[in-house]
Amino acid sequence: MEPTQVHKALQRIKERKLVNFIDWSPVNLQVAISKGSPFVPATNSVSGLMLANHTSVRDVFTHCMSQYEKLVRRRAFLDQYEQYAMFADGLDEFQQAYELVSELVDEYAACESPSYANL
Repeated sequence: MEPTQVHKALQRIKERKLVNFIDWSPVNLQVAISKGSPFVPATNSVSGLMLANHTSVRDVFTHCMSQYEKLVRRRAFLDQYEQYAMFADGLDEFQQAYELVSELVDEYAACESPSYANL
């Protein structure tokens, strides 16, 4: 694939607003094109790598939290954990983990505001 094709495709994505980009980041999308991975021997002519960090991952965490809430409400699978000495005092670790993920979701939500970079 030619680099111009990649950049034209990315420009179409931006113009059609198929992806919501944050306003406060001057460069919110970067692409590097190479012939192949220097780390992995190619078994075919197609290879690719994508590293991403974006606020849309918040939706994944939110979904996981809602599924966790449903399981806890039904006390589903909790008996499996209660039989171990590690959880003899209760299942507080699960609640702490839930709160940490909740804080992470709030942080990602805050990142989407235009004033976030000024904080």
